[in-house]
Amino acid sequence: MNSQPHPDAGPAMKLHQMRYLVAVAGCGSVRAASRALGITQSAITQALRELEEGHRLALFERQSSGIVLTPAGRTLLRHAQLITGQMAQAEDEMARLRDTCAVARLCVGVTPWVGQSLLPHVLRAFRAELPQVRLELFEGLSAVAHPRLREGTLDLLIGRVPSGPSGGDLHGTPLFRYDATVVARTGHPLAGARSLAELMDCDWLLNYTPPEEDDLVRRLFLRHGLPVPVGHIHLVHSASLLLHLIAHSDMLSFCPWPLIESGVPQGTLVPLSLREQFEPHTVGVVQRGHGPLPWVAERFVHHLMEQVHACRHSPDPVLQRVFRSIDVLA
Repeated sequence: MNSQPHPDAGPAMKLHQMRYLVAVAGCGSVRAASRALGITQSAITQALRELEEGHRLALFERQSSGIVLTPAGRTLLRHAQLITGQMAQAEDEMARLRDTCAVARLCVGVTPWVGQSLLPHVLRAFRAELPQVRLELFEGLSAVAHPRLREGTLDLLIGRVPSGPSGGDLHGTPLFRYDATVVARTGHPLAGARSLAELMDCDWLLNYTPPEEDDLVRRLFLRHGLPVPVGHIHLVHSASLLLHLIAHSDMLSFCPWPLIESGVPQGTLVPLSLREQFEPHTVGVVQRGHGPLPWVAERFVHHLMEQVHACRHSPDPVLQRVFRSIDVLA
């Protein structure tokens, strides 16, 4: 069998080139990547130039807004993120084997309603088993969490399961399915509305990131034949701030049922009984690739699953309301 490389094949890619590619893409510029990595800008520029020249493909375009990946750059970035993520995982595993007293780290992203209901019970069991593990918990939207997961700064996500081409190299195991609904404060003058058309002059406070905006307005307005109420949609990045503001203003929002049940005192918000039906949401365990999770992440998921089943029968009224609002899929 001929094992010689194809004459058109480029030179072997180097690990430091992959690291620099991930850093520049994540930071948005060579200068910011240089600061993040603690190396000179010229070293990064030379390594990426060698990568482009060796494969005869442009990876970046220089625009007034900064560096933008080309289609070839985006393709290579997906592989580079997997490679650097696997290397970081390998280093963590080797450190654990080398020194049993070494402090292991686990960074977990958690969708807000899980954080406000199940997470305290999961942490109690996880810390009892692994008190030496240093936890970093990140409450955030999937559009923010998915890139962090790809680049390796997040080990695990309990959040929205990616679907279609947007999933890419991320793999999700569904755990819960639930509905979302339009909500207002109790006593809102339009609390008796029965269609979205009656609400088009209201101000909306929505929890999303810019990449999610098109999908959100499609599900909320366009899918029901309504125009987007331009000038009436406002963005908030904190779920707790969203709930507080909705409860103390005449703004409306579009929220998952379990967040309503866990995030505010009962009776503070009222779901509107609209004739429009909205697509359900699916939340689960999301990871890079399809391989095994790091050992500490595996234990976290183990305790999560145990608490899902234990908390279904809890006398806690918040947990009871949360579980009535979701379908458990696992």
